[in-house]
Amino acid sequence: MPVNEKETYVIFLSGLDSHCDGTPYNQMGFEYIRSKFNQVGLTYNDERFLMYSYTGGKVEAGRWDPNPYEPVDTGQPIQFSVMHLKNMIDEFTLHHPDARYVLVGHSLGGRIAFDYVIKYHLEKPEPIKGVITLNSPLIGISYYRIVNILATFRSVWGSSVVKQLAAEYQLRNELGIVEKRIEAARRMTEAGIYLATFGTRQDIVVNPLLSCLTDEYGYTLNRGYIISANLLRGVFKDLGSHMQILCFEKVANYIILVYCCPSDPTRTNNNH
Repeated sequence: MPVNEKETYVIFLSGLDSHCDGTPYNQMGFEYIRSKFNQVGLTYNDERFLMYSYTGGKVEAGRWDPNPYEPVDTGQPIQFSVMHLKNMIDEFTLHHPDARYVLVGHSLGGRIAFDYVIKYHLEKPEPIKGVITLNSPLIGISYYRIVNILATFRSVWGSSVVKQLAAEYQLRNELGIVEKRIEAARRMTEAGIYLATFGTRQDIVVNPLLSCLTDEYGYTLNRGYIISANLLRGVFKDLGSHMQILCFEKVANYIILVYCCPSDPTRTNNNH
């Protein structure tokens, strides 16, 4: 680990229907990815792993403590969740002025991270080292019938954020959402932020063409890519693929690579 990367922190953002009991690690998730960090000397519950909370948190004795939240809290409008991420980073940076952050978000968590950087760090990217999204609805969600079925079992799937994402997909052409996302991604990389969007080909919760920013031929426009899930695992095969992305070695290795890369505000993703 380069000496100047000792102040690099990974913020893990879980998605819709997750929860937290107020402890830093019990419901942090991302178990496989966290365990892979042992190859660069970080422990499974390392102090440089920070857990995002949909209800905020506080810094105690230099350590980030997430507030507890319930699955229903994850259904709040995206703007509220983005605000909590901003407050988290602002608060932690007050106690760690040299901190830099790699944002790793699964599903809705990745969308929150992406929107946060668009809103606050395209002009001042310095504290944000990288953004990695995993099966995240960057352009909304399209399979509303599936969502309705899920909502009969879990009420949070009928929440305002799900309706917001579904409406966004329906209006994507009228609002120019795809073009705006691609332009934002371009500006991130030009600002020196490592960006990768990953998607699972079999995912019916978040279509991979909505989670990966691609060109007209289906090629990803940044360092991420679309991967295939092992459908022999799990009973709810296609639904399970939405979670399986958290257990791919190549994805974990890329996150670790971004974490360990030297910080250089003049770099771009085009030259590494």
